[in-house]
Amino acid sequence: MDETDLCERLEQRLMSHGVYVTDLETEEGTLRIAYETATPGAGVPQREVGRVLNRLLEAHRDGWDPTDVRGVVSGIDGEERGTWRADGDWLVGHEQGDLSDIDLSQKVLDTIEE
Repeated sequence: MDETDLCERLEQRLMSHGVYVTDLETEEGTLRIAYETATPGAGVPQREVGRVLNRLLEAHRDGWDPTDVRGVVSGIDGEERGTWRADGDWLVGHEQGDLSDIDLSQKVLDTIEE
């Protein structure tokens, strides 16, 4: 699965949840995904981070080779609300059964910077 396929997949599957992918690129081995959230309030909506992660895990099962991921979250107004990251090793470890859903979620949530 190439970057274009991954971007289309994420756009299609996240839009119904109020997550709008605005940019997706791989740079120096890191997938950088920028998206806008329709969720009101400040900060990074944790539920949406989980939705993005779940779509990436699905993509891994369908042939995407996981890399480190860096998320940049903005509001619909364009103002940045925060960032988060997921290491590629965490995604692989989850798929291999070495890291539970809860452990993966906690690792990623611990990286949120608002």
